[in-house]
Amino acid sequence: MLICSNCGTEMPDDSLFCPQCGMSMVSVIEEATRRFSEAREEADTLQLPKKREANLGTQPVGRSSESTGPVADPQRATMPVAQGPNAPPHVNQPYYAPPQPPPQYTQPPYPPAPYQPPPPYSPPARMEHPPISVGDWLSQGWHLYSRHGFLMSLASLLGGLFSVMTLGVLSGPLMMGMYRMAFKIMRGERPEINDLFDWKGRFLQAFLASLISIAIWGGVSQAGDSAPFYIISNLVLTPLLTVLMGFVFPLILDRKMDIAAAVNEVGRLIFSKDALMWWVVGLVFSTIMALSPFACGVGIFVAVPWMVCSAAAAYRQIFGFDDPNRTLS
Repeated sequence: MLICSNCGTEMPDDSLFCPQCGMSMVSVIEEATRRFSEAREEADTLQLPKKREANLGTQPVGRSSESTGPVADPQRATMPVAQGPNAPPHVNQPYYAPPQPPPQYTQPPYPPAPYQPPPPYSPPARMEHPPISVGDWLSQGWHLYSRHGFLMSLASLLGGLFSVMTLGVLSGPLMMGMYRMAFKIMRGERPEINDLFDWKGRFLQAFLASLISIAIWGGVSQAGDSAPFYIISNLVLTPLLTVLMGFVFPLILDRKMDIAAAVNEVGRLIFSKDALMWWVVGLVFSTIMALSPFACGVGIFVAVPWMVCSAAAAYRQIFGFDDPNRTLS
C-alpha cells in the first residue's frame, strides 16, 4: 500500500488517485522514486570525519586506537603482502578460509554397545481354530442352498437314485459331487448337474470314505444285542461320524488329500478339547437329516443339500479354501 506524498493518506493498490487530495498514483510513485534516489546519493557521498582520518594516519600498524596491549606479531603485521594476479587466492578474497584437515579420531565417537545375547528360540504359537458356531453355519448353508435350491434338490434326488441303483457304490463320489456344487455357489459361480459326476480322479478316495462309513455303521448295528446298547452307541457315534464325513469329503475334493490323511486331519480336530461341541454339531446335523423324511416325504431332498451347503460353510471357516481365486475344474 502506497502513502500519498502530498497529504500522507494511505492509497489502496487498485486506486489511481488519492482519495483525500486527488493526487494521481503516477505522481506519487515518481515523488517516492525521486526521494529514494536523493537518499541513496547522500549515502554514497558520506565520508569519515577529518579527525578520524588523522588518527588513522598516525596510528602504528598492528595497534588499534582503543587497544593498549602489545601487538601479537608486529613483524607479521608490518610484512608487505603481494597484490595483483600473482597473489595467493586468499589475498583477493577477504572471506576466504583455507580448508582444514578432517579431525583424526583415535577412539570411536561413542562407546560400543555391550553384547546382548539373542533371546532363546520359542516356536510360534499354534493358531487356534475359529469358534464353533452351528447356528451361523446352518444360516449360511440355507443362504447358499436358496440361491440354486431347485438345482441342488434335483442333484440330491439323482444322487439318491444312483446310489440305490449301484448298491451304495456311488454314494461317496456323488456326495463329493454335491460338495463341488456347493463350493461353486460359494465362489459366485453357477453349479451344473454335470458337477455331480465330475470327480476328476478322486473317485477311489471318495468311494473308500463311503465304504468306511458303511462299515462303521454295520459294525455298530451287528455288535449291539440289546436295544439300550444300540441306542447309546448310535447316540454317541452318529454325531461324530456325521462331522467326520462332513469334513473328509471336502478335504478329498479341495485339498486332494487321500482318505488316510483326511481322516487323520479331521480326527485331530474333533477329538480334542472341543470334542463335546463337535458332538453337538453332529447331533444337530444328524437330527435334521433323520427328521427330514417326515416332511411330506420330500423333505430329504431339501435337508440333504442344505446340510451339504452348511458343512461347506463350516469347512470354509475351519480349514479355508486351498486357493479361493481358482475355479474347481
